[in-house]
Amino acid sequence: MSDVKPNPMSQEAPASSPQGLSRVRTVLFSAVWALVAGLAASLCATLVMGLLRVLAGIPTPVELFGDYVLKHINVDQFIRLLMTYGPNAKTAPLGQALLAMIGIGTALGCLYALLVRIKLPTRGYRPGRREWLVALVFALLMTLAGAALFWKELPQNFHGWPFDMARNLSILGLLCDFVVYGVVLCLGYRALLPKYAAPNTDRVVAQRRQLLARSGVMALGVGAGLGTFGAAQRFLGDYTAYDGMKTAFPDHVDYPITPNNEHYVVTQNPVDPSVNINLWRLEVGGLVNKPGTYTYEELQKLPSTARAITLECIANGPGGHLMGNAVWHGVPLRTLIEQHGGTQVGAKYVAFYCADGYNISLPLQEVLEVDSLLAWNMNGVDLPRRHGYPLRVLIPGRYGEENPKWLTRVEFVGDFVPGLYSSQGWYNGPLHTTSRFNQPYKESVIHAGQRVPMVGIAFAGNRGIQRVEVSVDGGTTWKEATLDPPLSKDSWVFWRMNWQPTTPGTYTLAVRATDGTGEVQTGRKQGTVPNGSTGYHVVTATVK
Repeated sequence: MSDVKPNPMSQEAPASSPQGLSRVRTVLFSAVWALVAGLAASLCATLVMGLLRVLAGIPTPVELFGDYVLKHINVDQFIRLLMTYGPNAKTAPLGQALLAMIGIGTALGCLYALLVRIKLPTRGYRPGRREWLVALVFALLMTLAGAALFWKELPQNFHGWPFDMARNLSILGLLCDFVVYGVVLCLGYRALLPKYAAPNTDRVVAQRRQLLARSGVMALGVGAGLGTFGAAQRFLGDYTAYDGMKTAFPDHVDYPITPNNEHYVVTQNPVDPSVNINLWRLEVGGLVNKPGTYTYEELQKLPSTARAITLECIANGPGGHLMGNAVWHGVPLRTLIEQHGGTQVGAKYVAFYCADGYNISLPLQEVLEVDSLLAWNMNGVDLPRRHGYPLRVLIPGRYGEENPKWLTRVEFVGDFVPGLYSSQGWYNGPLHTTSRFNQPYKESVIHAGQRVPMVGIAFAGNRGIQRVEVSVDGGTTWKEATLDPPLSKDSWVFWRMNWQPTTPGTYTLAVRATDGTGEVQTGRKQGTVPNGSTGYHVVTATVK
């Protein structure tokens, strides 16, 4: 037998086969660090979303989700949302959705930890095959889920890429977002977990390395959060504060042609598209004999025309100023169809798709009968951005929301294609006849015996105006006004007459119009939601 005794100092089992943590501590540490990793990954993915939106015009999942939700609520729910959020009706819901997305991404860190099942403490900072596989599956499943859920919302790009390319870029954007999330989650979780000290490694050095790794993950999350804030600030720096802007009405005077910067504007977007004309194309497809694509220059070489067309918002009430008149120049839709050999049998509707994801469809026969226009010019200049540069649709006789802006695709189809407003249940028929007083108005100072000029406008879309009548006794009797010649069959009409009250008192003035078909404007009062307002514009005048 040997006389050599075992050396206790040579037993270093704890370095090579250390004791693991208890189940409770493993679950606790795993959950905490999974949440931290999930938060860091969510913030990094959010930063990528913001950068893709600002630099490439690719919509964020938050915007896609917002578009999806708006198409799946009814008009009453939509109005309640507007009233609830008030002046922040666009930014607040997006902000809440963003926070919810970050929260879900944070919570998914725990699911990731449960699936990878790493024993603690662990060795090394390099994720294993199982960890990478789970992260990849996360990224792919989230991309597929987003693409499936938002399929109809995907063909939008705020820099103007055409329909199919926009959809592909949106899917690629989702993939980038979620791959970044998966990679950061995988690397971050592994870096955060408590580690064994490697054999022959100084414990202090190991602890310092662990601290640096955890600090790095947290710094990455903080940096991504700050970057996201910066991207959001740049995004909102172009906020559409002009949304719902009424046509200017200085000194209670309307001009026959509304200046571009004074024309009413309504938009669904927090930030309107900023189209790169070198990327933009107009696509003509569907049930047409010769599908085709145009650049901006090619489109402007087509036979074109110009005419005055008045636009009115469906939210315009009696006496309201959500309406304006401009001279639009572009190619008639009928001419465009002729360039493509006509439509095929079965083409009953025309659908219009836009850079911001907005779309509508209308009966093709009606759209052709009203001589619709695809316009690239407004009052002698290129379309302003807020009015749809580089191309918008003008459909006389329809409310403004059915005259879409930032057009990228015209498609002829056999069935109705629902859009935002039709999905919510808004009225989508011919606009109602309307008329209003410009003068006198409620604050007008009127004296008995004074000759008072009455001036106003009337509008019935492409039906035109045949007659305007004014009452000074609340509708008991009516007197016909004089009409100015309209600028076109699709523009508003100015009317005028004189009134000379002989007795002091309070007078109820009312105005009504008769459209070109002979139908008299109804006096029945109806609100703007959801069918457009009706009823007379009434002004109470005090004569001294």
